[in-house]
Amino acid sequence: MPALDALARTLDELIDDGSIAGWAAGVADDAGQVVRTGGLRTLEGQGMSEDTQLVLSSSTKPMAGALAMRLVELDVIDLDEPVDPWLPELAQPRVLVSPEADLTATVPADRPITLRHLLTMTPGFGWVSEPGPLAEVMGERGLQPGPWGPQMSPDEFMGRLGSLPLANHPGTAWRYHTSSEALAVLLARASGRTVPELLDEHLLRPLGLTGTTFTGDPDRMATPLAPSATGGLAPFELPVGTYVAEPEFPSLATGLVSTVGDQLTFLRSLVGGPGVLTPGSVAAMRSDALTDEQRSTATGFIGPDCGWGLHVEVRPDCLIGWAGGMGTIGYADPRTGRAAFLATQVTVGAPGTTTAFDHFWSLFD
Repeated sequence: MPALDALARTLDELIDDGSIAGWAAGVADDAGQVVRTGGLRTLEGQGMSEDTQLVLSSSTKPMAGALAMRLVELDVIDLDEPVDPWLPELAQPRVLVSPEADLTATVPADRPITLRHLLTMTPGFGWVSEPGPLAEVMGERGLQPGPWGPQMSPDEFMGRLGSLPLANHPGTAWRYHTSSEALAVLLARASGRTVPELLDEHLLRPLGLTGTTFTGDPDRMATPLAPSATGGLAPFELPVGTYVAEPEFPSLATGLVSTVGDQLTFLRSLVGGPGVLTPGSVAAMRSDALTDEQRSTATGFIGPDCGWGLHVEVRPDCLIGWAGGMGTIGYADPRTGRAAFLATQVTVGAPGTTTAFDHFWSLFD
């Protein structure tokens, strides 16, 4: 494929100049799947390969949306009913008069939180960029978004989250990430199953995703990297056991590792490939759900003129997908059925990953 060949040359140039250590990328459509790799998966010299497991970080989120919609199809939970029966910590929430206000300056929420709010990232809680007491206490309590899952049990996480007021009334503002963590707790409690069990039963086994897991194989995993202060690249510091040991909190925001092939198969399932969801559920996932008011609060996260469906970005060119903070990006085109995925395993914002992402879009030309 010429576009993938051209991307491979660019990625190899980034290896040569030290911006990335290795890469894995692929494209899939009705004609089949092509995966290419280059460079190293570790700084110790192990090569990147098709079966290398990659830290997805936030590229996990579209899988969370698909899992939630499968449970909606099975009548485990409803999109528009309050989540109170399963997340009592979020029942009768109070809302700050402004996101920067003192934590005691609250009013009752004007509506309950629903699964749809969680999937569209509009429950009233999430990334708080406004300086003030709420942002400070979320950081202190380990609730602010990060590149790995919460370092506490699901019950402890919900207790801490539920003890705080919302930044906005449900359904009025888009706030990133934290709703994906609450979503994991909701699905587990509503079904009476663990998140790994749900994921395996409803997504991984039906789609044949054998390399996707919360507990990666150290002999297959690519090392997450970041630019070093002294030049070059260095391992990105993770809590001990992250992505390789059974997590206390199986995060649907950022907890999975996967392979390029698995991600291509999953993304294809949302645009015409073999899938697990009904056409109606897929259409709902791919439809921009944001109002203009909500979209205005998403500036800096979703792209210009883009929208947000049920846990996927919806771009003006119809592409759907998302990217992850450890240098992964995956999108698919409902018009052609093509899916593409790229991993550098160098943090988002680093020069090499920025260049790689800029060239990623050529795979849809």
